Formats: sequence, C-alpha cells, structure tokens
Amino acid sequence: MNAKLAVVMMVLVALAIVAFPASAAINKIPAGGEVFLGEKSLDVSAAVGGSSQIAWWQPGTNTETEQPADIQQVTNAQSFYVSPDIFVGKTGNWYQWNGSIKGQLAFNIKEPSLNLKIWDGSVDEDVTGKAIPVGNYGNFVVETNMQSIITRPGYQPADAPFKIKVKSADGGVYTTLVGNNGKEIALTQLSVNQQLWYWVSPDNKHTEPATNDGWYTAAEDKYGNRMYKAGTYTVWAECNANSMKDQYTAPDGSDYTGKTISAVKSVQIATDQVKIEANKDTVVRGNPFSVTITGVPNAEYYVWAKGTGSMTGQPDDQPPMILDAQVDVKQDAAAGPYEIGKYQYEGGAGKSIKQDVPDDPDYHGTKFYALVKLNSSGTRTVEWKSSKDTKDKKYTIRVERKSGSQYKSDEVDVKVEKGDVTIVASGDQSYYLGEEVKLSGTNSETDLTYLFITGPNLPTNGGMLKSPRKEVNNDQAASFDQADVQDDDNYEFKWQTANLEIDAGTYTVYAVSAPRDKSHLADAQYDTVSLVIKKPYIQATASASVVAKGDKMYLRGTAEGDPSAGIAIWILGKNKVLYATESVNDDMSFEHELKSADTANLYAGQYFVVIQHPMYNNEFDVYPDNPLEPQYVYGSYPTRNSQVFKLGGSGALQGTDAAEALVQAINSAMVDDTYTKLQFLVEEPKVTINPIGEQSVGSKFEISGTTNLMYDDNDLLVEVTSSSFKPTDKSQSGEFSGATGTVKVQQGTDGLNKWAFNVDASTFKPDEYIVRVNGVTTDVVETALFNVVEAGAIPTVAPTVEQTPEATPEPTPEPTTVPPTPEPTTVPPTPEPTQQSPGFGALVALAGLGAVAFLVMRRN
Repeated sequence: MNAKLAVVMMVLVALAIVAFPASAAINKIPAGGEVFLGEKSLDVSAAVGGSSQIAWWQPGTNTETEQPADIQQVTNAQSFYVSPDIFVGKTGNWYQWNGSIKGQLAFNIKEPSLNLKIWDGSVDEDVTGKAIPVGNYGNFVVETNMQSIITRPGYQPADAPFKIKVKSADGGVYTTLVGNNGKEIALTQLSVNQQLWYWVSPDNKHTEPATNDGWYTAAEDKYGNRMYKAGTYTVWAECNANSMKDQYTAPDGSDYTGKTISAVKSVQIATDQVKIEANKDTVVRGNPFSVTITGVPNAEYYVWAKGTGSMTGQPDDQPPMILDAQVDVKQDAAAGPYEIGKYQYEGGAGKSIKQDVPDDPDYHGTKFYALVKLNSSGTRTVEWKSSKDTKDKKYTIRVERKSGSQYKSDEVDVKVEKGDVTIVASGDQSYYLGEEVKLSGTNSETDLTYLFITGPNLPTNGGMLKSPRKEVNNDQAASFDQADVQDDDNYEFKWQTANLEIDAGTYTVYAVSAPRDKSHLADAQYDTVSLVIKKPYIQATASASVVAKGDKMYLRGTAEGDPSAGIAIWILGKNKVLYATESVNDDMSFEHELKSADTANLYAGQYFVVIQHPMYNNEFDVYPDNPLEPQYVYGSYPTRNSQVFKLGGSGALQGTDAAEALVQAINSAMVDDTYTKLQFLVEEPKVTINPIGEQSVGSKFEISGTTNLMYDDNDLLVEVTSSSFKPTDKSQSGEFSGATGTVKVQQGTDGLNKWAFNVDASTFKPDEYIVRVNGVTTDVVETALFNVVEAGAIPTVAPTVEQTPEATPEPTPEPTTVPPTPEPTTVPPTPEPTQQSPGFGALVALAGLGAVAFLVMRRN
C-alpha cells in the first residue's frame, strides 16, 4: 500500500511539473509590484490582500478625495490576467478597493518595452545595420523596462523569460553562439536585470560589453571550417513572460514589435576583402569624381593614383588630386615627414607609394595619395578633383592593405577628358546699342568662363566686353570679363551695350576656359558667337490726326535700344508747350496719353509733336529747364545747361518755329539723340446728321452721321420725337411717337468718325419728327427734321439745296465746295486740313481752311 501511494505521489508531482512549468515561478506578484500587459495566470494574492476589487484613478487626480476612474473585479487572485482589452490606456497604479474606501497599492501595470542593438565589443561600437570584421567579438544590448520580472519572489535563473535570436543568411536560428576559447554562450533564458543589459560582460554584471569575448565571428569547428560565414545576420529579442507575447499582440494579430519582441536588426560579417568603385567611369576635366572603398570596418587602407610617377605634376601634366580635409582621410604634409608615403606597395619592387606619384613642386606628391580609415560599416568615400591643369588620360586608382603577410587590394580606372565650352546669345543675335545682351553657355572644363570681344578697330587680341577698347592680357584673369560656372556647367553673362564707345557693326564674342587672348587659344577650350550691333531708332503715331477738344488721345510707338531713361515727348503749339517723359516697355513699345482734361484746355488749331530718344549715352542731350513749365531749351554742348533757344515768355519761339528749332538742336553733330516728329489738329467737338428723307409708318430705317469725337471712347444720345408732341387737354389721348437710345462712335475715314441709330417706325404716327443728337460726356448737339407718312403714300422728295460758301478775303490753297444739305438745321462736315511736317507752311494752310469752315457755319 505504501508503495502504491509513493507511485501515486510521484505521478502527481510529475503532473504538477507538466501543468505548472518553470515560468510559474515568476507569476507571484508582491504588494506594490510591477505587472505587464498581456501577462496571465498571475498570483496577485499578496498584492490585493483580502480585497475583491481594484481601482484606478486618472493621472493627476486626487486618489484620496475623488472617485476612481475604473474599478475591476478580481475573481481569482491566484490566476489574474492583465488583459490588454481592459487595461490598455489604464496603466499605472491600481489600488485595493472595498467598494468605497481605497486600500494599499496593489500593483503597477506597465506597457512592456523591448529593443535590441548589435555591438562590436572589439572596438566598443554600435554596429547595428553595419558590418563587423571577421575576428571581432560581437555582442548584444537589450533595452527594456521589464527587468523587474526576475526580482519577483521565487525567481530562479531557469525561469528567465528573455531570449535573443540570431538568424543566419541561410535561415538557421542559433540558440547559442561560440565565444572565446570555444565556449558556447546561451541566447535563451537570459536574466535581464537592468534597463540597459549587455549579453556578455567582463564581470558578468552585464553593465558593459566585453572586449575579448562574446560572439567570436572567426570561430572554427574541429575541422578548421568557419562556423559563421560572411554575410548578413538578423537578430531580435523576445520576452514571453507568463505568455505575454502570445496575449498582447499588434492590432493585426502579429507579434507586437517594440513591446514583447524587438524590431529585427541586422549585421554583416565582413571578410578581409577590399573593393574600390568610382562614381564615374569618365569625368570631364575641371569636375570632381569619387571612389568608394569597401572592406574591413574601421580598418585603414592606402589609396593613390597608381603609376603616375613619370608625370611632372606641373600644369597640364598632373593626375587628379585628393580633396583636402575629408573625414578619416589622412595625408602627409607637403614638407614632410612622409610617413604615409613610405608605404611599400605589393609588386612595386620595394618602391613606396610616394615614389609612384609625381613629385610636383608645390605639394611634392602628397595630394596624390592618402591613408583612409573605413567606418563601422566598412566603407569610405574619397573625393578627387580635376582641373584645367589635369592631363586628359586614363588613371588607375589603387587601394591596398597589408594584413600580416597578406596584401588585399583592388583597382578602378577613371578617364579624364577635356571639357567643352559653348556660348550663345539670346534672341536673333541682332541688337540695338543700349540693349542688354544675354550671353550664356556651358563650360565643363573650369569654374570660370573668360570673355572678350573683337571687331572693327578693336584690339587685335580682344577687348573687354564692358570696355571694348581696353585690351585683354594673356594669363591675366583680371583683364577679362568673367562668368561663374554653376554646378550644372551653365554660365550666364549680361552685357550692357550702352555707352560702350563702339559703332554699329558686326562683332565676335569669345568664351574661353582660361584667361587666354585670341593669340593663345591653342591650349584652351573656347567658342565664339557673332553679334550684329545696330543703331537705335524711334517711330511713333498718334491715335488720331484730328482730336476733338475733351477727347483722349494717345501717342504710341517703338523705341529700340532699351533706353532706361525712356523717351521725351514735346508738344508745341501757339503759346503752348507740353513736355513729358515715358518709360519704354520690355518689348520696346511706349504709350503716352493726353487725357480729356489736357485736350479740353488746348486751343483749336495745329500742334507739332517731337518724340526724342536718348540714344547711346542714355541721356537727353536736349531738354527743358523746367519740365512742368518750360521756358528755355537747354543743351549739353559746349557744357551742360547751355541755352539753345527760348520756349516760353516774351520773345519765345512759337508753334512751327519752336518745333523747327528743337529739331535742329537735336540734329546737332554734338548730340547723339534721335527723334521722330508728327502733328495733330485740335477742333471744337462737332456732330452731323446725314439727310434722312421721308419715311413711312412701319418702315425700318437708319439715322446716321459723322463726328470728330474719338471712336470707342464716346457715346451719343439719339432722340427722335414728334414735332407735335406737346401738353394735351385731359380729354386727349396724349400718345407719343418716337425713339431714343445711345450709340457708340465708330471708326471712320478721312479724319471723321461715324455713328448710326436704327429706327423701327411701326409705332410711329404720320407726323414731322425732330432728331436730336448730343454727346453723353461731351458738350455737342445737332438736330434735324424728317417726315413720316402713312404706309403706301408716295413719299415726297425734299429738294436738294446746294450751298456755296461766300468768298473769303484771305486766299486759300484751293477752292473748297461745301456739300449740299437737305435740312437747313444740319451743318455739313468741315473739310479736313492737309497735315504737314514742321517747317512746311502748315499754319498758312490751316488758316485758309479755317476761314472756309467759319463762313459755312455762319451761312448755315
């Protein structure tokens, strides 16, 4: 019986071991202890005491005076589950609760956190995501907030819940790694007892990494084979204390990275091989290139321009140079000592790398070699530069490291080619003096483009663009105009052609990679562009040759040569001088407006306009003393402000005489300004009505006429009313027949514009009708009569009265016949005067025509 009982007891113990694995030893939570989301089967008996409830308060609230934010029932204190569904967002202190009174602190619920880094213990450096050389000791750093788990009551090392997983490139996952002296170091059941925990440490306290122990990357098996092949390994850490990893998962159901499992990290075991690659197979002289060395992390390698010792190192016979002051790129001082340069390379028969590069007079070869230290990833990029002095040929860049008696090396070829220079001019390569010429192009040879110009009677070897008569000097950069070359090899130069002391003609602009004049272009890259320089000119027109007083008028034109001073406008008439300046637009156009108020104040008559261009010196050499009220015209010769003639006040020149004097002043050989001239006539506003004739009821007809008002800018009000329209008795119907409306003045011919008004007589009664036309914004009125008869009646043709103007006491250039008008109320249009240029008898002609118009109007 006793034997049977013993067997039963042994079975029960075995079953207990199976039912309650070792991890159960870390499920006992002391009062005030820490628990983590996802842990299950926790024994919280000591934590909750006799309470069947636990309570939680929001952070920042008073647990003594305020009610808890949440209360949870503890149904089984020996198997408590920190459910993420309940406790996520409610981490922190939970207290015993008896239904109304807060008791002692039960436990502190925390969000688990887990991270891992890979460490190179041999060099004490983080190599996560980088490389570790073969032969160095790898280590791992665990960062977590779950270190309190192993301090729970009854904890044993076999209960440790942390593990590190290392996966090879072939997919195998290691549970141990070989360390120093061939010992195996476990990756499971890790007792992580602090927030920052090192896998292997010198004193086994895990507070710092071991330098000569850990994952030995050069470990070999008993047959001498490498156990850890070169390649990429992935590493991560896990914690499944009390099934927390299984219970606390990400929203998609996967392991919760950063919580119960760390992010997967990688490290590459690098072999003692070296590789060098260039970012360019071919580089244009004047541009940089770089080489990237890949090898043992943190190791040092020699790099140099191999086989260039026969070159002089002088300009046009030197290899590319290593750029100064690069990180972990060491170079000897030019004056020595040459500790780096004395390295004897493989296959050099005892020669050093300094002897394998040119001994140039400035740096003694120290710019052509260097000692390079790779970073912890086993790479380093070294930049080289070329210039106009670099010889165009193929170069071999060699990298080498001696490890024991073994040499590890690699080479890459880079070809340096001559660059190219181009130049173009914007537009059609034809420009007016005073314009800005945009020169642009490419220069793949150097960082500066040197410019000069040749042309008629300019220096034979070229002159400066900004001062064409000043000769450029070979190899003297300051004597050339220069343009900076941008990173994309483009350059730009804006050439101002005003005040250059050159005449119109054909010129050639040179763009050169070096400061070389025309006689020394053989050893430089260059290009040319031909330009045609023309003399500027000006042209203009008036918006109308005849202007009604009160109408706006525009002077429009083109001024070539891009004058920044603009153009000057002179308007000259009897006892009247107007002066103004206008800017010139980018398309060389200009516009000057005479406003309605300006023309309203002009006396009827002829006016002369001179529009002046400042030309080459971009200054007006003929100008008024006072632009607002000119009294004198000044000139710049023999000295500035020299009086030319009087324009205002007593004894001043008037009208055509003033215009002729102004033109002659500008025509002076000592003045480079140019001009154009025109004229216009100012008249009193007028409107005429063409004969209407007899119309019938129900007909549709047009009333039209002419006017000297400006088209588009003026409206006319047309009113058609019955002549019998008058006050009526109360017994009469008082019906009204007529029409009214506004019409816009349209462009006409021969100096007169036109207007038209459409009439629908379907509602008209037979009667005599009055047409009244007056300006909407201009004080001008005209009237006329016509009859409307019954439909079907024979219209009566009004007799045509021919009106002959009375003889005038003053002679006129030719007789003028006034056209007949059917109605005595209609004034026929005044014949337009012939327009002439200043100095050609314009005033005499105008006087005669004005007298004729006056007699016609008086007769009517």
